[in-house]
Amino acid sequence: MQITINDRTVQAESGDTIYVAAVRGGIHIPSLCASRHLSPYGSCRLCLGEIAGLAGLHATCSMPVRDGMVVRTESETLARHRRNLLELYLSESLDPASTQELQKLAQAHRVTSVRYPAGAKRAPIRDESNPFFMFDNARCISCARCVRACDEIQPAFALSMVGSGFAMRPAWGRGGLSGSSDIASSTCVSCGACVKECPTGALAEKTVSSQGPPATLVRTTCAYCGVGCAFDAGVRDGNVVQMVPADDGPSNSGHACLKGRFGWTYVNAPDRLRTPLLRSGGTWKPLSWAEALDCIAGELTRITTQYGPDALATISSSRGTNEENYLFGKFMRCVIGTNHIDNCARVCHSATVSGMMETLGASAATNSIKDFDLAKLILVVGANPTESHPVLGARIIQAHRRGIPLIVIDPRRTELARLADLHLQLEPGTNVALLNGMGHVIVEEGLIDRTFTSERTQGLEEWVNAVADYPPEKTERITGVPARLIREAGRRFASSGASLSVHGLGVTEHRWGSHGVMSLVNLALATGNIGKPGTGINPLRGQNNVQGASDVGCLPTYFAGYQPLDDPGLATLHQRITGRPLPAKRGMKTPDMWDAAIAGRLKALWIIGYDVAQTDPNLKKVHQALRNVEFLVVQDLFMSETAKLASLVLPAASFLEKDGTFTNLERRIQRIRKAVDPPDGILPEWQVVCEVSARMGYPMTYTHPSQIMDEIAKLTPMLAGVSYDRLDHHAGLQWPVLSPTHAGTELMHQKEFPKGKAHFVAVDYLPPGETASQYYPFILTTGRILQHYNCGAQTRRTALLNVVDADVLEMHPADMEHLGLDDGAIVRLVSARGQALLPAVKSERVLPGHLFTSFHFPESTVNQLLSSSADESSKCPEYKVSAVRVEPVDRDAADHPELRRIRRRLIL
Repeated sequence: MQITINDRTVQAESGDTIYVAAVRGGIHIPSLCASRHLSPYGSCRLCLGEIAGLAGLHATCSMPVRDGMVVRTESETLARHRRNLLELYLSESLDPASTQELQKLAQAHRVTSVRYPAGAKRAPIRDESNPFFMFDNARCISCARCVRACDEIQPAFALSMVGSGFAMRPAWGRGGLSGSSDIASSTCVSCGACVKECPTGALAEKTVSSQGPPATLVRTTCAYCGVGCAFDAGVRDGNVVQMVPADDGPSNSGHACLKGRFGWTYVNAPDRLRTPLLRSGGTWKPLSWAEALDCIAGELTRITTQYGPDALATISSSRGTNEENYLFGKFMRCVIGTNHIDNCARVCHSATVSGMMETLGASAATNSIKDFDLAKLILVVGANPTESHPVLGARIIQAHRRGIPLIVIDPRRTELARLADLHLQLEPGTNVALLNGMGHVIVEEGLIDRTFTSERTQGLEEWVNAVADYPPEKTERITGVPARLIREAGRRFASSGASLSVHGLGVTEHRWGSHGVMSLVNLALATGNIGKPGTGINPLRGQNNVQGASDVGCLPTYFAGYQPLDDPGLATLHQRITGRPLPAKRGMKTPDMWDAAIAGRLKALWIIGYDVAQTDPNLKKVHQALRNVEFLVVQDLFMSETAKLASLVLPAASFLEKDGTFTNLERRIQRIRKAVDPPDGILPEWQVVCEVSARMGYPMTYTHPSQIMDEIAKLTPMLAGVSYDRLDHHAGLQWPVLSPTHAGTELMHQKEFPKGKAHFVAVDYLPPGETASQYYPFILTTGRILQHYNCGAQTRRTALLNVVDADVLEMHPADMEHLGLDDGAIVRLVSARGQALLPAVKSERVLPGHLFTSFHFPESTVNQLLSSSADESSKCPEYKVSAVRVEPVDRDAADHPELRRIRRRLIL
């Protein structure tokens, strides 16, 4: 449609309001209650306009457009009206020094004084209970943007408007009923959406209040989970004071979670490593950077000469940039001469790589995040995105509120499982059986997309024969999921018209994790739910650059772009560009490194940004391996559990202190940009590699990470069109990007698969590595919680520690009653490998006989309990199934000061 606003022709779409059409056309209409992220509300009346043919003034934020409409939003009548309204708002004793939207509008309309005498004032309610932001009712104008943001963007429903007339105000939780609830005791998840929407400063960030508003903004990308939220880092006097989610962020559209929004202050933590440290007996000796780099080069040269290249290995970081990860791989291949390079994707989504490569020929998300808005059904398997990927979790809830059916397959009753149309609460480790059972229903009821399968797949009949052995009744006996739910899930997935699936570590971190991924892909292939908008297989990558670290070749089995190491053409290209041969022999995966170290074959290990001594399974074995190597280099932000075992520790630069790129879970390559200087001259990791390499006789002469990306593009066909110049002019590029003029790929496999046709891979259910027994009667699953991230090294050094400061054990009330345990009781978990002390809390999110805990705090030693059982193909560990027993703790242990502190927190 075309409408005319202020004598300008504007293109509009069905469903637009005048306000939305104006914004799209670059026309500014004043408003305080309107937001591009929220539905129309029409409370502030500043956006009123004159509409030809209609009497009076009309709120443009709520008036739908119609073709040919003529609107005027600028006139003396409207200006007088707005000045009067602004005076009324300002009369409520707002701080005249405020830089918020209200003050800016007042200045723009030349409102310099208030004619109205001082009268009734807003109730003096001030709430500072949240660690990150505060509320001051004296600044509020009751626009309700905060309430609508909480409902529509997050949605947490922690806020509501209470009272009427002049007394109307936002209230958290039950505050509207009793007047006693505060932010901290409500269901607020501290995403900050309300703070961002507030136009007056009634909701304000504490860092900005204490340090002042930012003077400059630097666009960057979040360094927590794999969603890849775009942020503007606010800098003042050389320090970051604010992180604001970017409205034009392609993955987050202006939203954020509490970690990305407020969990960045760890960069200023007092215990950050600031200088290289060499172990000398039982103490640490500070070294200059030159001494440290000389030491690394000297030791690696000695060990290579004495034992050969296979005696050295590197584990790179999924938290690091693409450029750093590529250089660590290049260092191992060109300087050391081995493919012994891995990254921490090994312990999370390596099974996704194995499963998707075998079926589809590509190991990344087939669709984009925006496809959640196009799906007609969403299937969530083994993932808890409202806690692990909160921005994506919020998007799924938004879709469900619009009426999109939601199916969740998970042993726990997560937030999404509670909301879902169907929750298939299966026994841990039975994913393959359940997915095969759904496949049986699809075959039995004639729901296979025969056109798609005949034209674009092969191996269908083998899969049909395999799932024939999984009728829903048999599958129920294996999984515990009622047969009727299995039938309903299979029917809905096959017949929705566009079923999109996401999976997480609840699929991959199993003894047969690769098989679980293959089973899920088989369902998508059988129903034609791939290669189309709103469909696909979409792994939820755990860390910010799990995808990218593997993409650029930090794998022992593939070069950059998942190119085979023994490809003759690649070998020739590699020799020409790097001047060194590409080793063709596959290297060691991380679990292989532990075995080699214990056996005495691995002599040197360089670990970057990865705390294996806290987060890997079977920690006794890992610690033994780390102590057994002759030379262990650890590079990290803090003195991690792994760093405590090192020979040499190097400080690292945070994502706010360097340039580079991350690749998110939708294959989107995005820039990170240096916002502040690192403390005490700390070198970014890419420069450290260059310095060590030069000392070992192979100079790497890069002066900026952009040059590293240029080299990656030359060696990697799927990244051939990626450059910093293009990334700086686009909101990221989604690979494959096949040439400098290629726009990138939002939707993969539309016409063909990398192998030509996709492959059904028939797999049978096999039991997990461990099952409950008389001696170990409980099954333990581990995972993340909303407030912390992986080993917790970053989040534990922020105000997030004020929200959650310990790992706790979720246990079904019936099990606690059977063991005579009170809520908050300290228990000892015991497995065949170790033990851990944890406070137990009653939770109906887990089934009887099942337990859940997180691993964010090293003192809990949770990962000592876990076995070395791992996926056959990928070596991804089985974090999700460990047999344990629960023992009440004796009085002496229960009186430990740390455990008393935990118990007090739980009681509060």
